[in-house]
Amino acid sequence: MISDEEYASDLVASIDVDRYATLVQSVGNQLNGRKDRFDKSDIIERCLEVYTDGRLEWVDDEGRDFVDTKYGCDVEFKYESDMLFTNVRKDERDPNPRLHNSLGTNEKDELPNPAEFYLLGQQDAIGVVSYGVFADDSKRSRLVQEGDAFIGDLYTEDIAFLFTPEDVDDVDTVDVNYKERKMEMQMELIQSI
Repeated sequence: MISDEEYASDLVASIDVDRYATLVQSVGNQLNGRKDRFDKSDIIERCLEVYTDGRLEWVDDEGRDFVDTKYGCDVEFKYESDMLFTNVRKDERDPNPRLHNSLGTNEKDELPNPAEFYLLGQQDAIGVVSYGVFADDSKRSRLVQEGDAFIGDLYTEDIAFLFTPEDVDDVDTVDVNYKERKMEMQMELIQSI
């Protein structure tokens, strides 16, 4: 199996980093509402399929968002604004992403059907950890069960970064009103029937 550092180095060569940062920052906070979060998740995940020229094939299965077509491995993507670096000073942070939420159906003490790799994204950075990090006694990161969820209690030193805020050029955001476009599409559909 490829190491996290090798995987990060290889995958970043396939990602259009500036397009990713521009899209995420252009969408911004407009999709943080209760009913909009799934659209935001889909947009950010699907942009990775496009911005890797299909290398990350979006499958949207439980516990995995992509199949890496180069290595045939499953990849789950977790996004949170400023998850890896603080917004202003860009200091590193130790993230705690929710890797799995069974919505009350979890009866096991281990993460069901884990992906090989977990991409951790924010608006201007992406890091990666393999599932193996959680079982490696030489690493501080652990998988923690909280109720019906599994949380990645991660430490920055265990994360291999594809790119950091320093690697992103100045972003010129694009004026995008996704909610308005979505409402127009819904009305077109409704009126067409």
